[in-house]
Amino acid sequence: MHVLIVGLGSIGSLLATNLVAMGHQVTGLSRRSRSIAGVTSITQTVHQASLDQLSPVDWVYVVLTPDERTADSYRHIFIDSIAPLHQALRQHPVQRVVFISSSSVYGSGQGEWMDESTPAQPDTPTAQVLWQAEQHWFNTWGSTLSIVRPSGIYGPGRLRLIDWVKQGKPVKHNQWTNRIHSDDLAGFLAHLTTCAVPEPLYLATDMQPSLQHEVLAYLAQQQGLEHVRATEAPVTGKRLHCHGLTQSGYRLKYPGYQDGYSMILALSSENRH
Repeated sequence: MHVLIVGLGSIGSLLATNLVAMGHQVTGLSRRSRSIAGVTSITQTVHQASLDQLSPVDWVYVVLTPDERTADSYRHIFIDSIAPLHQALRQHPVQRVVFISSSSVYGSGQGEWMDESTPAQPDTPTAQVLWQAEQHWFNTWGSTLSIVRPSGIYGPGRLRLIDWVKQGKPVKHNQWTNRIHSDDLAGFLAHLTTCAVPEPLYLATDMQPSLQHEVLAYLAQQQGLEHVRATEAPVTGKRLHCHGLTQSGYRLKYPGYQDGYSMILALSSENRH
């Protein structure tokens, strides 16, 4: 199968490596030149994509990253790209388009459980743009489209919480958080090619929604640092359940934050020696 990945950032690159290992023909489109073993790289912007020279494309993954965390930047990359990409693929026999969105479209929450059936209630400008983008992508591709909403992505090189602990910044006591390891996100995205009929919507998150202060306390303990001070606050955040991911047959490599962060901390320790 010929797979086109639009966006070869960290997740797109991991996805490409997974798909090559599965035996797929992989082409990647990105703004900057990329060199990934087994991947044909095209250096173009998605807004000016020209794909007529490619052999027939069967699957498309849209893994775009905005330049800035602003509504305008999100609109430019997630919405303004839809029509030109659709036009560029008009002559290809595309069976499936997978658009990577975000769990931020559910809104902030007050500790409640949410899954794929929960209505979106975006409450920030960027989340509102993503929600609009999802609808535009669906209106363009219809039943060919699958939307994947990852929670917070962590993994090697994504050290925000580890840095938080080292800096000793306070944290809200009752803030629920969700995450997925970058290896699992890429692995699950690749796994979708094995599904007979992928679902229209998936939540990509691990099995362990956690209070932020508990995660930070674990990271502090593992590094021999003082625990981060937790300030009293109302319950915020959401607890995500990934029904679609588990029902697809994908098995998480890192089902909880301890599984993923223990590996990250071990790698970090090795790199220091």
